[in-house]
Amino acid sequence: MATTESRPYRTPSPTSVQGRLEIIAPACRNEEIADVWSPGDNIALRGVATLSDQFWIETGIDKGDDVRLVAVATCAPARIRWRANSRFEASEEGWTAFVDLTANGSDIAVSLTADLWVVGPGRTGSAVQENAVHGSAKLWQLATPLILALEHDDAEFPTSALSFSQTGRRAVPWVVETVPDAEPHWSISSSVRLFVNTDMEVCHPILEGTAGASTYAAIECDIHMAVLRLLGSWQNVVDGRGILALADDDFRCIAALGLGITTSLGITIEEGCRLAMEEPLKLADRSREALNFLQEQDPR
Repeated sequence: MATTESRPYRTPSPTSVQGRLEIIAPACRNEEIADVWSPGDNIALRGVATLSDQFWIETGIDKGDDVRLVAVATCAPARIRWRANSRFEASEEGWTAFVDLTANGSDIAVSLTADLWVVGPGRTGSAVQENAVHGSAKLWQLATPLILALEHDDAEFPTSALSFSQTGRRAVPWVVETVPDAEPHWSISSSVRLFVNTDMEVCHPILEGTAGASTYAAIECDIHMAVLRLLGSWQNVVDGRGILALADDDFRCIAALGLGITTSLGITIEEGCRLAMEEPLKLADRSREALNFLQEQDPR
């Protein structure tokens, strides 16, 4: 059911604020970011907004009151948010504010979402003086946030390198995470991701493709478990035939990945999902066996 945000204070009409948010670095258009951005590079954004005379009339705020332009950038996979703000000052165009924000490249993964807000002392209309002003009220925001997709959908298995200590993850070399509300028809890149811990030296050979075969086998075992548990959580809604239909319709969806995994293990998708949910140790054993875990490579 659709919901509408309710604000207990006077807000301006959308046309009373003219604002925009753009990329400053790397120098590119929004849709080109995946082609020019490299993991570890900072992303710098600049926001600008101008308030018309109508803004002050509609909000009931006195000109010159502390009204600020706030830029917010969020990287959901990295669980980090950045924020910057500046005060509106009188200009020839009206009341204008500029704000610069930089997202730390070492903390960015998958995508970055950015927004602009106008924040100030919202007038509630309450007859009680202490309730008449809503401090730091969000008076306006962009109609559509800026969403920067940092990776191509057709890339190899979604992988990101970041600091686990800075993002609240445990001190392990890697972790495979799935999006909690991901559905079987979602794309692989939107549903599951391998995160490699930059706090550990082992991250470098893993990312460069020079780590031992047993390391990649262990990672793949974790992928098997994560994907099949995700699909297993939907087993009461989407049965095996449903998974097959989704996989036939789109080979890039998470259902298709799960089907590929169970085929490589020599079991049905139904059995794979059951093992993931009910007997995870048996599934791990199957994965290790299929991947020749810790077996010596033939020198020839």
